[in-house]
Amino acid sequence: MLYCDQPCLEVWSPDFSSSGLSSPVWTRARCGGAELCNSLEWTEWNTNPVQVQICDACGTAGCASGGYVDITVLKDFVLWTVPRIGKDGRFFPASIISRFGSVVFPRQVWNRFQSAAVEVPEQASFSRADGRSVRDAWAVGQNRPEADDVLVAWLRDRLLAADSLDTTAAIRWVEHWLHWFAERADSVLSGTISSSQGIGARVEKLYFDGPADDDWPALAEYRGSFVPVLGPDHIFLPD
Repeated sequence: MLYCDQPCLEVWSPDFSSSGLSSPVWTRARCGGAELCNSLEWTEWNTNPVQVQICDACGTAGCASGGYVDITVLKDFVLWTVPRIGKDGRFFPASIISRFGSVVFPRQVWNRFQSAAVEVPEQASFSRADGRSVRDAWAVGQNRPEADDVLVAWLRDRLLAADSLDTTAAIRWVEHWLHWFAERADSVLSGTISSSQGIGARVEKLYFDGPADDDWPALAEYRGSFVPVLGPDHIFLPD
């Protein structure tokens, strides 16, 4: 997960000449060296999944084959997660989701997007996060399987070590939270996202037999238990 608290906004103009249209002025948002959205103004925010990377040759939503995110809100945070399968088939994710798995924006960042483009809606206009959204913000990541059963099998096959837990205990905690989220998949969750350092939680990283990018800071020890980690140093705490 990418925790985006310092986005970069840039004004640019796509080339619509091949479509015979006038080229507009757009505001692009970036974070972590990657594009979040290529037009804050022309994105159709009232749909879900939302195509945040629209065709830069005509600006028509749906013209490009991918660029989608699922948007929900958890208290003061906006979550961008992997787009869910729709009635017309699979929505291909935005490049930021393919790279980081999910993105979390604190309220002040979303307010900045609104200040840059009046078309960006209030946080309250989006659906509240359910168990599936927060599960995806936690578990989906580069090179990790999405399905719960496949993810657990992948952990059993590839997990080498964790910071302090033995591998059996680490997998058991991941299974616990996958089950917890599955039970609440379609229910609105009550919880928040906090800095692990700010509340004294210790992040537990899982290590694999592959590139270092595959290592997963999946859990954090907090008050005698282990809770999901969203990104390198933020955790989800259910109410």
